[in-house]
Amino acid sequence: MLSITLEPADNGVIKNVFDDSINGAGEEHLSRIVYDFDNDEEDKDSIVNFLSDLTLDLGISTGNDLDKYKVTISKEWGDFRKQDSTSIKNKITALKNQIKVLETYLK
Repeated sequence: MLSITLEPADNGVIKNVFDDSINGAGEEHLSRIVYDFDNDEEDKDSIVNFLSDLTLDLGISTGNDLDKYKVTISKEWGDFRKQDSTSIKNKITALKNQIKVLETYLK
């Protein structure tokens, strides 16, 4: 049986995953991962990784590209004024490309 425990830490979260019968062979396996949120204050990648890993560990089906809807765990910009002009131009280009793709589905 798979058991997942989360422990708060001063700088993030410790995730323990215990499997008492890994691969059905009856062997025990313990995995301990520390997610450090303090060192990730700017880009939040460790929070996205933590939530993605937890979803995978729990076996939650989030869908895929072939489904009508899928759940994604991602990060987005906060205050647009804190972005540099290159990032904003890249975002505009990406959004224009996404609009073009969506318009092809209307034809």
